[in-house]
Formats: sequence, C-alpha cells, structure tokens
Amino acid sequence: MIDRLWNEIVEIIYGAAPEPDRWPEVLQRIAETVGARGGTLLFHRGDGRIGTIVSPSLNGMVEDYDRDWQHRDVRAARAFAASASGRRDVQTDQMHFTEEEIRTLPIYRDFLAPRGLRWSMGAAVSPVPDVAVVLTVIRAIDRSPFDEAEQERFVALSRHVERSLSLSIRLMDAQTERLGFAWALDRIACGALVLDARQRILFANRTARAMLGHGLTDAGGQLRVRDPQGQPAFAARFAALAGSAGGACEALIVPNGDSSLILQILPVRLDGRAADLSSAAAIVLVSAPDEKRPYDAAVLRDAFGLTLGEARLAALIGAGRSPSEAAEALAIAESTVRTVLKRVFEKTGVSRQNELAALFGRLFLRRAPEPGAEG
Repeated sequence: MIDRLWNEIVEIIYGAAPEPDRWPEVLQRIAETVGARGGTLLFHRGDGRIGTIVSPSLNGMVEDYDRDWQHRDVRAARAFAASASGRRDVQTDQMHFTEEEIRTLPIYRDFLAPRGLRWSMGAAVSPVPDVAVVLTVIRAIDRSPFDEAEQERFVALSRHVERSLSLSIRLMDAQTERLGFAWALDRIACGALVLDARQRILFANRTARAMLGHGLTDAGGQLRVRDPQGQPAFAARFAALAGSAGGACEALIVPNGDSSLILQILPVRLDGRAADLSSAAAIVLVSAPDEKRPYDAAVLRDAFGLTLGEARLAALIGAGRSPSEAAEALAIAESTVRTVLKRVFEKTGVSRQNELAALFGRLFLRRAPEPGAEG
C-alpha cells in the first residue's frame, strides 16, 4: 500500500512537468502526503526575479504574507543561513527555534497561530543552475512537529520535484501554451528526447538531434549511450524510472569524447498531448557542462553524496573561486565557507582546492580551471 501511494504521488509530481498549471494541486498532494495543510514553491532566479506557487489551501494567507510579513519572517532568514551552511537538505522549525521562541515570536504568534498553523518544513532544490527553489509545507498548530521519518520522505519527494521542475521551468520560458508542446521542446536550450518504454525515440528536439553521434546514438530507433560502461547504467536507470515512478532520480554523467553529457530521466506521460507521443514513458533531458559557468550543484550533490548547500559551495570552489568570492556569492561568512569546505573535502576524498577542481574536471571530462587561493 505504501509503495502504491508513493508511486502515485511521484507520478503526480512528474505529471506537472509538461503542464505547469498543475503545480498548485501537486503542492497540495505533497503536503497531504506528509500530514501538512498546504505547500509553496519559492523561486529565485539569477537575475533577481522572484516567484511563488502556492497550494489552494494557502491562497487566503498569501496576500497578507506578501504585504505585511515576508520581510519580518525570521524563519526564512534562519533556514536560509542553515541551508547555505550545508549540514542538511531539510529545515524545520525545531532545528532553529526554541519552544519559547515558537510560542512568542510575532511570525508564529500573530501570523500563523490565528490561521491555525505552526509547523513548517522546507527543502532547497536546484532544477536548473540559474534558478534556486525552496519547497515548503506547513501543518496545523494542533499537530506535532515533523518527525525524522516525515523529513526523510519529504527530502525524497523534493528530489522528484526538482527533476520535474527542470522541465517545467524550461517549458514556461519557451512559452508552451502559445507554441504547443513539441514546438516548445524545440526552443529549450538543452537536448530533449521523448522515449517509449523500450527506449525508442518518439521525438527529439533540435539540440538533441545535434547530440546524436556525440555521446548518444540512434540505434535502429532506440536511444543508446555510446560509452560501453555508460549504456548499462543508462538502461538500468531508465528501466527503474520508466517502470516505477518512485525510482532513484539522480543525474547520470556519460563521457562524450573530450567532454561529457549530463542526462536526467523524467518519467513523464504525455497521453492525449499528441497522437505520436501517446506511448511516451519518459523524457530525457541532456546537457553539456559549460566551461564558462560553475558546475551544476545538483549534479555534484548526486555524484558525491553532498547536501545541496555543500554542492553549491563545491561548484564555486571547483570552478576556481576563492573562499572569499564564494562567501560573497552565497551571502555567507568566509568562516562558514571554510567549515563547509572541510566537509566537502572529506566527502570527495581530496584535501586542497586545486585537487577538487581537478576531480571535477575529470568527472566532467573538461579542462579543470586554474585554482584560486588554497584552503
């Protein structure tokens, strides 16, 4: 029963990938899955733009929060600082506040309590490198705080939200509603291939077609990874996701000559969207690392078992930034950078910044940048 319900909610999450208008209802289902009243997605783009998606159950409080409380929400400030320090991928009230603070701070006493709410839980996700997102759920005042099992379940769901959003954000930018799904896929910057359950290519956008023969190949209509070691990993990952929506959702890195490709497999169904796509089992997003930009933090997190906060710092340091530059970029203290960097070194098995840069360079098969100041 638990597996069935889990697969159902994960399938609902991916169902929003080609239909961004479904995210409010998806947030409601995620909240109910962990015993919360509602949920939100807060977007922060690299150009400074901020956006919010809210579940229907919380619509009534959003206007008041935006007008009177968003700049007085100490919960957000403490959670952001804790997330940037990288110790955990999930944040809850009890991690950052005493019982006395939760009873008396204005955000709890004057904003949440009158609405019958108290306990929140959030997780940062990174659907695309230049967009940071925080997924948050909140539950009633008469409930207990989120326990460890609920936190683990929430983090696992947040990873699927991250993958689904990676397509949703690109489609929103490509004006899906105006152009239609296939046309919008052709406009997104990364490669996109729609596959059926046998890995047969039903559709490939222009970027993906250009990649065929370079790391990927069309073998009699089926998508294959050219690297002999990468193909079994891709086939196993595809089968796990396309066959069971609750499978692992980590990115897959495959060699491509003197570079590499990053593959994300999204178990997205497209029934009714177009007759020739009705048998779709998944969409594969394909991107190549850009030497002019830092590494994708979500990919580093998956590859080395980091938290997202640790991975964001590692991406900057691995690209040659100094600790002071990384501290400025992440809006944290340089002393915090050095503390987190020690954990990154331990998890990646290196001891110096230039070794970290070289490790990432080998992973992505691209030239490692000149290292910055040593730590």
